[in-house]
Amino acid sequence: MKMHTSPAAKQRGFSILTGFILAIIMFGSLAFFLAGQGINAGFGTTYSNTAKVSGLLTSAGYVTTGFDAVTLGGTTPAQVTFDTTALTGVFNPTSGGATQQNIDPTLFARSTAIDGYWVYRGNNVTMKGVGVAGTADYTMMLSGLKLSVCQQINFTLHNTSLATPPVTLNALDGAIIGAPLAASPSVTSLGFDQSATGAVTGWASGCYATTTTVGTGVNYVYIHTLLAQ
Repeated sequence: MKMHTSPAAKQRGFSILTGFILAIIMFGSLAFFLAGQGINAGFGTTYSNTAKVSGLLTSAGYVTTGFDAVTLGGTTPAQVTFDTTALTGVFNPTSGGATQQNIDPTLFARSTAIDGYWVYRGNNVTMKGVGVAGTADYTMMLSGLKLSVCQQINFTLHNTSLATPPVTLNALDGAIIGAPLAASPSVTSLGFDQSATGAVTGWASGCYATTTTVGTGVNYVYIHTLLAQ
């Protein structure tokens, strides 16, 4: 006698079998990945840089929000401080709009006194094509980054190729970043003018190469504009 199987029963059987097969594939893939063989090294590095740079740029955005919150409260940009001072401090819990931002140490190629944290620049950085020509802007900088991180920043912000070398500012670290005046967050009044040089035109924020007197090799620095004047 031929048994009759309803379409619904067949569908249930197929669904269970399919789900079982998919579960095996998923667990197998997870085991393969956890064994350190799920992503090739090149893709893994790129993926890791993408996530880390996204966090870095988000942190920069938080500080911009804090800067804006203080100035909207009536404080002039020149009076803004990178601390918890009432009314002027970006990190003040009531008048500021941000918390202190910690930077992932794996983003850096080196570790020196000027690397590893945001360095706040007052009204003293003039970039080519940013804001009013020849007028200094309020920025902050991050120094000592890895080349791949620098390239990922520019890819994310400006859609440049990940293989494109960062534009050089043709200046030593000391002329761009300056020795910190205090521990993180650091403030420096060192002036820096790139308005008439070969730096990229119109990048309010971007990563650049410098020559260096600290450590060895080329240094990479991210410049983030807080207020273009």
